[in-house]
Amino acid sequence: MNRAMKMGVDCKVRAKAENIMLTVDTASTRQDLREFIDIPSKLYADILGFQPPLAADRAMLLDPKQSAFCKRGTARYWIARANGKAVGRISAQFSQYIPVGVEPKSGMFGCLDAIDDAEVLAALIAKAGQWLAAQGFEKMFGPCSLDMNDEPGMLIAGADQPAMTMCPWHPPYLAGHMEKLGFAKLHDLHNWRLDLTRRPPAPQSARHRLANRVPSLTVRHPTRKTYARDIEILCQVYNDGWQDNWGFVPLAPEDLAGLDQLMMWMVPREAFKIVEINGEPVGVMLLVPNLFELTQGLGPRPGPLGWTKLLWRAATHRFRSGRIIVTGVRHRLRGTMVGAAIAALLVDELVAGHSALKGEWVEAGWVLEDNRALIQILERYQFTRNKTFRIYNRALATAPSPEDTKELAA
Repeated sequence: MNRAMKMGVDCKVRAKAENIMLTVDTASTRQDLREFIDIPSKLYADILGFQPPLAADRAMLLDPKQSAFCKRGTARYWIARANGKAVGRISAQFSQYIPVGVEPKSGMFGCLDAIDDAEVLAALIAKAGQWLAAQGFEKMFGPCSLDMNDEPGMLIAGADQPAMTMCPWHPPYLAGHMEKLGFAKLHDLHNWRLDLTRRPPAPQSARHRLANRVPSLTVRHPTRKTYARDIEILCQVYNDGWQDNWGFVPLAPEDLAGLDQLMMWMVPREAFKIVEINGEPVGVMLLVPNLFELTQGLGPRPGPLGWTKLLWRAATHRFRSGRIIVTGVRHRLRGTMVGAAIAALLVDELVAGHSALKGEWVEAGWVLEDNRALIQILERYQFTRNKTFRIYNRALATAPSPEDTKELAA
């Protein structure tokens, strides 16, 4: 393809020598959305380390009819095609929330997946950038699918690690293309893994020490009757505790939609913890199982037999791995001995509880690269960093092209 294609030109190019027509088209129909969702599974099927997520799961994240983000923000999707065959995809989106630490007038891009071809990446970025510039943005940052509370960052280290729930996967070549396109690192996020089979869990001493210091402290787990209210509590404590951390965007109960059934039927209640002092919630932690254990070998769109296998696995499977997706301590306790002890207590109980449930490994993520307090706790429990996700940013062109007004059909 024409390697000299400039970022600001129209995203339609004919490379005469290779007789290839590259186009970047708006995903504006339900059929386009289906194709958009399936692109990573088709492009990366033969790349070592990739495990396709269920298309139904991706629809909950990306389909405007189901997506929590689309209820409060605006998103556009594009598909790159070479001679009619999909070779990449990208989204651009914005909402009322700009993550803490990100410059004003910055729009997001996400869902960035493509073949190993610089021109395809350039065309996708150009299209998303033109649309964001037309909305009045001056910079673009990402990838985020679709925001910081979903699946933020591009996987730049750990592509060979086992797939994990709610973690994006990218082939190693994408990061190199991003740098050549002028993107710079904005922030790194890490996943930390603890192998529960190589060492006994840390002794449960944190609770005893804290109980002596704060006799009114209790740790409880939600029940089916209290689950809805406890999800609201989780969001409140998380939002209070993380409000001034880099990348923070408020977490709402609808962002965790679908977890109720998961937690009720497939996850021990001990995976959801609420720490209270005198009845006031001051700390929370939520671990979800690694659903890739259930979908292994079934493909993104299982047929009738595949769904039967999936239901059987769901009914009989004992999860070996999981991920801490939410943890937080009240802001007023930050920097105090009690706050540090509560954070240690949550990890302490989770590690011991997961081991008792025959778990083999657990991941904590995403963890800010400069969150030394949390990193020290993880290192104390012998977690090791196993994945890195990078958020990039770059200035947009000063002269945007006309706005792409096609919306995805509902």
